[in-house]
Amino acid sequence: MQVFPADYFAAARPADAYDMIRKLPGFELIDVDEDVRGFSGSRGNVLFDGRVPSGKQESLEQMLRRIPASSVLRIELIRGGSGGTATGNYELVANVVRRSTASSSASYLAGISASNQAGVRPDARIETSNQWANSRFEAAIALETDIDDESGRGRLTEVEEDGDIAREDRDEREVQRTLSADAEYKTPLAGGELVGNFSLARERTFERVEGREEDSTEIEMERERLWSAEIGAQYNSKLGPGDIEGVLVQRMGWLRSRAEEGDETFAEKTGTRESIGRVEYRNGGDRLRLYGSVEGALNSLESTANLSEAGVPIPISGSDVEVIERRAEAAIGATWKATSTLLVEPSLRTEISNIRARGDSPSNESFLFLKPRTRLTWNRGKTRVQATIEREAAQLDFEDFVASADLDRDDVLAGARALRPPTTWALSGTVEQRFWGDGSLSVTLRNEWIDDVIDRVVIVQDGEFFDAIGNIGKGKRQIIKAELTAPFKRFGLPGLQLRVSLTFLRSRVTDPVTGERRIISEDKPFEGDMRLIHDLPGGRWSWGADASLTEREREFRHDEVRDERVYTAVGAFIEFRPMASWRMRAEVQNLTSRALVEERRNFDGLRSEDLIDSTEVRRIKTAPVIALSVRKSFGSDVD
Repeated sequence: MQVFPADYFAAARPADAYDMIRKLPGFELIDVDEDVRGFSGSRGNVLFDGRVPSGKQESLEQMLRRIPASSVLRIELIRGGSGGTATGNYELVANVVRRSTASSSASYLAGISASNQAGVRPDARIETSNQWANSRFEAAIALETDIDDESGRGRLTEVEEDGDIAREDRDEREVQRTLSADAEYKTPLAGGELVGNFSLARERTFERVEGREEDSTEIEMERERLWSAEIGAQYNSKLGPGDIEGVLVQRMGWLRSRAEEGDETFAEKTGTRESIGRVEYRNGGDRLRLYGSVEGALNSLESTANLSEAGVPIPISGSDVEVIERRAEAAIGATWKATSTLLVEPSLRTEISNIRARGDSPSNESFLFLKPRTRLTWNRGKTRVQATIEREAAQLDFEDFVASADLDRDDVLAGARALRPPTTWALSGTVEQRFWGDGSLSVTLRNEWIDDVIDRVVIVQDGEFFDAIGNIGKGKRQIIKAELTAPFKRFGLPGLQLRVSLTFLRSRVTDPVTGERRIISEDKPFEGDMRLIHDLPGGRWSWGADASLTEREREFRHDEVRDERVYTAVGAFIEFRPMASWRMRAEVQNLTSRALVEERRNFDGLRSEDLIDSTEVRRIKTAPVIALSVRKSFGSDVD
């Protein structure tokens, strides 16, 4: 474990714990995944005073931004999962330890997000943090804008089999506005600590696609509104020689969406609920720690979808669905420090679940999965070597049971009729070398053997072919990932840091239509990003640049192969802090207006016939997004 006291970050004048976390060498934030059902698989790789977050809806970034930098005593960087299930079995976990002294602070942020595809939209955030002798209250209200990074202008060209060419000018834009409120309260209770949280958010998404040919214009518009709410409680206490933690979470969501293009209409209404109860016990010392947990969850989704043309309903599988899942998981494990350099972490999780779908595609499936895992970590000085073998069982996405449509692209996806969760045996190894004080280079190799791969299948309804999500058999996946953190202090540039992350992937599965081996749909053979940040001496100015490198993915449908390439995007920012309580930031995302190219090869019937009917290429030059913001902090925590 490495310990970074507050003074380590002082030169950069961080405003909050999020600014501090981003300075940790070799650490990349892995956020809470609210789409994962249950609690154990959704937690991110940050702890707060040694505990996991008490809820799922609020992101780690939002939680960290509520903590003023002056309230942080230190940040601990834990390697090798030595905290057991408290660390979620991540390779690197950051633990933010706060001061216990009484304090109060608040901050206001006002800004704008601007793009020629979405206009100018205001952003705002208000935060407050109050620490008393034994209790704490934190809250935030935010209005945020997210301009889709595929918004832009371009052209769609379709070449028919007989050589005819049709061209259409495109104007595509999508904007999401989110209004959220989050609060958390901690207080002593019965010799332990009770933490309660509440979150409420409303997301409004507007999408408009305009296609113009020589003598006609078609416009597709979609509006979506999503309400989500969460209330949770977490209790931590001593129990005998160990620690016990209990978590209760209740989540709800309501989605309404409607899309229209010409005389076609698609509407969806969906409601979701999730109830979680979890108890975990940890016991032991520096040499040997044991832990066990039991978790139960009840999840449900109710959805109705309607597709019509000229007022005439079009039947589609998955348009009237209710899905209910009852799920339980028990886990036991140990963390054994066999020698001063070798850590052994065996564990076993057992999951049992029942998923019942009602409506026009009924199904009732029960599953039992044993998920063993063994990790060995050798850590000596600046070198860490880690090997892991494990069995995983993925969760089914409830949305796969629900019909969906993209009218602009003539995409109709039927709801799945029966699904099995993919299971994976994985063997991975990581080598990490730390250098130059804050430098780090790690390389990970991972091999996966997958049963019941989920991909696209074809179903027939009323004589019509539809694509749907389904299991297509066994698959394999190999992954190589390299991560570099390089400081430049020794070259006379203190405060300058370069971060690079590169991932190479190869997967293979048997295509259910052609019988040939191919990549798994939507797998990306390459992903990469780079980030350069420079905190200038004196702490008043910072600047940086980042790049998301070109990536490609392929999707296979019964009568279509779709290739999508997203080219390199470059961004930059500059930040000025005239004093501790003020900061002004200007940022440009997608400065280079990266290109998006999508190619669709449409077949006359099933792809197995190999009769290409037409080729369609969509080229979009995406729009840069400019963000300006001013933040003012005040209170007893601000100098």
